[in-house]
Amino acid sequence: MGLRVFVIGLDGATFDLILPWMQEGKLPELSRLVQEGTSGSLLSTYPPLTGPAWSSFMTGKTPAQHGVLEFFRRQEGTYRQILNHRYDIDGKSLWKHISDGEKSVGVMGVPLTYPPEPVNGFMITGLLTPPGRRDFTYPVDLLEEVESQLGEYHLRLDEKYRPNNPYPFIKELYENLENNSQAALYLLTHKKWDFFMVHFYGTDRVQHEFWHMLDPNHPDHNPKEIKRLGNVVEDFFIKVDAAVGKMLKLLDDETVVIVMSDHGFGPIYKFINFNTWLLEQGLLCLKNTPGTFLRHKLLQLGFNYNVLGNWVLKFGLGKQSVRMGRAKREDWQRKIFLSLNDVDWSKSKVYSIGNFGQLFVNLKGREPLGIVSQGDEYEEVIADLIHRLSAMVDPDNGVPVIERIMRRDEIFKGTYVDRAPDLVFYTKNMQYKAMGLSDFSSNKVFEPVFGARGHHRMYGVLICKKPGIVREHTHIENARIIDLAPTILYLLGQKIPVEMDGKILLELFTDEFREKHLVHYQENKPSGENLEQNGLSEQEEAILADVLRSLGYVN
Repeated sequence: MGLRVFVIGLDGATFDLILPWMQEGKLPELSRLVQEGTSGSLLSTYPPLTGPAWSSFMTGKTPAQHGVLEFFRRQEGTYRQILNHRYDIDGKSLWKHISDGEKSVGVMGVPLTYPPEPVNGFMITGLLTPPGRRDFTYPVDLLEEVESQLGEYHLRLDEKYRPNNPYPFIKELYENLENNSQAALYLLTHKKWDFFMVHFYGTDRVQHEFWHMLDPNHPDHNPKEIKRLGNVVEDFFIKVDAAVGKMLKLLDDETVVIVMSDHGFGPIYKFINFNTWLLEQGLLCLKNTPGTFLRHKLLQLGFNYNVLGNWVLKFGLGKQSVRMGRAKREDWQRKIFLSLNDVDWSKSKVYSIGNFGQLFVNLKGREPLGIVSQGDEYEEVIADLIHRLSAMVDPDNGVPVIERIMRRDEIFKGTYVDRAPDLVFYTKNMQYKAMGLSDFSSNKVFEPVFGARGHHRMYGVLICKKPGIVREHTHIENARIIDLAPTILYLLGQKIPVEMDGKILLELFTDEFREKHLVHYQENKPSGENLEQNGLSEQEEAILADVLRSLGYVN
């Protein structure tokens, strides 16, 4: 039969949490994999977000090469943000490469895989599958088969954490884990596969919502809540570890096991409203119209998205907000709340869009109403921005907020570099995060966190085990998420497409295995599949934007 590869994606898993729990004996299955194999941190993409990170995993390419640099991108000729989907990813997927190499694959739950690709095997798509669709499996009748055995398949997590009633969210976490785990166990034993991947999203969501319970220094840390609920994050990871153990027992001796995450995790202590900051700095200007004047006054009086968001969470109105529809909600929101629609682009040099405060120059020839000329004027704006960002301090303690600032050409190289922001940066310990839910969420630059109490970090986890092939009791350095696709193809004896930016992690493997398995490369061959033919309707795009908004990623 030859080698097989089994990949477990634990979204957002970080060694900062799971390593101490392993040492305490709370995660025996993951601990065993670490002790008997090779492990180390796995560098994510910048930004370390679901969209670009999983797109890089599945293509072996950097975001500027596959084109997905955030959940959204600016629609050409406008300032409007449109949603990225699978067919926006420029690159052949790992599982399509494996299929074309006459190996069989099984893929479960990986984000941005809808619509499902025709593969030599089977697929169940993950995050950004439109709610209500029944065509999220390949082959199409796979869903009926799985549900005839296990009941309804749980495609997503819909609940949100509410401090006054967290139990529906916790209940859904465990139900989703059990449901998806049972589906994975069924497919592992009833289907043929050389490569199998299962993705668990709950590990990400539980950290977003409950990180404050892990961190005594977090502004929302509440000992009473901990006494009432216990350690929700730790308890959930213990259940995940047990689920992993059940799957590992089904594997034969010819299976390489890989556990990985798309990014790490850590606390966020404050939000930063970068468009509000740009407004204060005079780099972003508002229209001189009665409507804009009124909305700006309301913002200054404290009537803002932050207040609305807290009320929505307090009263559990998230689902009702989603049902209203993004287009309808945006329409009335922008009539009430200040937004980029109120910006006077003829006087604005810089604006911010993105989950990490990415800054874009309003550049002539690129932005539809750009005013900054390319060349010397652009360089002057960039230099001025860097100076201003470096001077930004937390008003509560006077500590500088920005640790490292990078120009676009320092971090983005590739076909789609024109989509990249002009400046990106890391805040101090990444504990300050851009307020990604609104163009102008309040009249204050710094805001207390609400909704998500934890967010992504640059380093996820990588664990790999297979006696005789993977080095034992070894630590790996400098592994990147883009390296996994070529590494998996190498394990399966396939040629590595030259278009992949990642490298084979040869240091994972024994000298004997490397000597017997030479690396071979090939020019990429088009898959012949036109995924865009299966595109989504405007209504479905709006619904998916609502899903992301409910998760705290977009406005």
